[in-house]
Amino acid sequence: MKYLLLLFSAFLLTLSADQSIADTPKLLPYQEEVHKIIDPLQYSGVPVIARPDVTLRIDFKQRSWTLRNVHEYDAKGNILLDDNRFGLCAELATFVFEKLKPLISDDYDLKFAMVGETGFFSSGQSNHIVLLLVDKLNKQLFLIDPSFHKFASLKDLPEYNIINIQDTLSFVRDQSHDVSFSLDQAIPLDIRGDVLLSFSVTSVDGKFDPDNFILAISASERYKFGGRDILVIGRRNKQFQDIMDNHLMTQILPDAEIKILLSKLKFWIMQMPQEAR
Repeated sequence: MKYLLLLFSAFLLTLSADQSIADTPKLLPYQEEVHKIIDPLQYSGVPVIARPDVTLRIDFKQRSWTLRNVHEYDAKGNILLDDNRFGLCAELATFVFEKLKPLISDDYDLKFAMVGETGFFSSGQSNHIVLLLVDKLNKQLFLIDPSFHKFASLKDLPEYNIINIQDTLSFVRDQSHDVSFSLDQAIPLDIRGDVLLSFSVTSVDGKFDPDNFILAISASERYKFGGRDILVIGRRNKQFQDIMDNHLMTQILPDAEIKILLSKLKFWIMQMPQEAR
């Protein structure tokens, strides 16, 4: 009887040990190094917009608009983040690439990827940028998304869909400082919890000229790609107008950041007639 009890106890210990091993998460390659780089980062374009040197140019004939001096570089051509942590997805991915690339061995490669992400960036309209850490020997792919602080095997992230893979991003290759968009095209501005804020330049009742244009900030909930405008500033038939959803705006952003956005957008509006004519 004692012998049977000893065997049963040994079986339970073995089962417990096997279960403990199974429950232990498998370490990812360069896991400590990756998280040390991505954890302090924050997806936000508000500090970028706030910089005095960042300006808006609208080309009414070409029906396009440009944010100037968005990208900054150091003397070696490496991307600079505001306060060393704020940026949008392309800037954050580039920052991580430049920090991580010297740390990985020749058995791994690091690539940029444009992806769809089911929460905020649908595949049909996405320009969301992440990194892929490629294990050359085992043919495994690991996805690094600095915007959401995610690092995992690609097969464990079904919410992501790879659209294309690139060795570098064109704005970094060209050392460009500006970003340009077509009329009505939006640029993601900030992610706060389950809300994505976007910025766009739009027409007014089909008119698009220095007397009829709008700067809009819209909010989209996670998994809901139809956003609503929460801040609209512009000109309608030469008349200045500004409309803000105060209740929703204050739920998403702190007062200090709301004041920054209001001030900057109003400044761009006041400057626009002088630049456009």
